[in-house]
Amino acid sequence: MADEQLEDATIVPLPTGETEEEHEAVRSSNDLDQRLEREGIVSRHNRGYDEAAKGTRGTNQNSEGKV
Repeated sequence: MADEQLEDATIVPLPTGETEEEHEAVRSSNDLDQRLEREGIVSRHNRGYDEAAKGTRGTNQNSEGKV
């Protein structure tokens, strides 16, 4: 019964409100960040995310967590 319901279900993507142009701008920015990372360069854009994920934003800690 459950399998039959899944087969008949229509998948509708969640509305994001994002235009194709906005989507392309985000993708382009991500591509640039990834290219720079492969070259060993941390973009300013990514640096903020990395600091936030590590909990080091606004501190004087380095990548090993040392001050």
